[in-house]
Amino acid sequence: MSIKIAVLGYGRMGKEVERCVFESEELHVAGVWVRRGGADDGAATNSQSTDLQDVLSRADVAIDFTLPAVTAQVLAAVAAARIPLVCGVSGLTAAHRQRMTRSVEHIPILYDRNMSLGVAVMRQLVHLAGSVFGNEFEAEIHETHHVHKVDAPSGTALLLGESLAAGRGQKFADVYQYDKDSDNPLEPGGIRYKVTRAGEVPGEHTVLFRSADETLSLKHEVADRRVFAAGGIAAARWLVSQPPGLYSMQDMIVNAESLPAASFDKKNR
Repeated sequence: MSIKIAVLGYGRMGKEVERCVFESEELHVAGVWVRRGGADDGAATNSQSTDLQDVLSRADVAIDFTLPAVTAQVLAAVAAARIPLVCGVSGLTAAHRQRMTRSVEHIPILYDRNMSLGVAVMRQLVHLAGSVFGNEFEAEIHETHHVHKVDAPSGTALLLGESLAAGRGQKFADVYQYDKDSDNPLEPGGIRYKVTRAGEVPGEHTVLFRSADETLSLKHEVADRRVFAAGGIAAARWLVSQPPGLYSMQDMIVNAESLPAASFDKKNR
């Protein structure tokens, strides 16, 4: 089945999405939307346009790795065009998510703070471990990123903590424990974070469960940001056959029978 993808944004992630699409036999770039006057304007590809509606008119699904500043515009445009949307924009507010909820009355939207298939599976495993171990096992989440990353803990580390707390039947805000300047004892039922910033590490996340007798370690490492583009493309391929509604990467992997065997098939293997 041929799928035409609108690439929204032509920064580092937009370029990765375009490269992955070009390597596929069944996927095609319908167009690349760049913001007039934005940092990606003038990056120059044949399919590039500042006309969002024109790009969407040629597409079956859109993949958005732009910025929160244009999320409202994107949501309005895809809703008007009745085009499914995969949104990997980080830093969205509650207001953005409320608008997204209104948009899914007519189209399917998949939104997630991390588009990695590996992280999606890891969240399921962490949830399962939390539900089995409960508070009998101490829990720590370690994350390492490059020195340029400002936020700590990372959004992915927080997602993992939310999954763990949900598995335990806890409110994440009640058990979250992070103090970058100290190593206080872990509170009963708490989830302690340890953060490292070093070199150019794209991202490493480890969830540790410890009892007096055993330790379970679940670890995910990113070698290249291409993994997020591939995850976004897998999401787009899945989303085009879904009814209107708001989805996440979790919804996609839970329905694994409808997940493509690969996020993209290379033309030249």
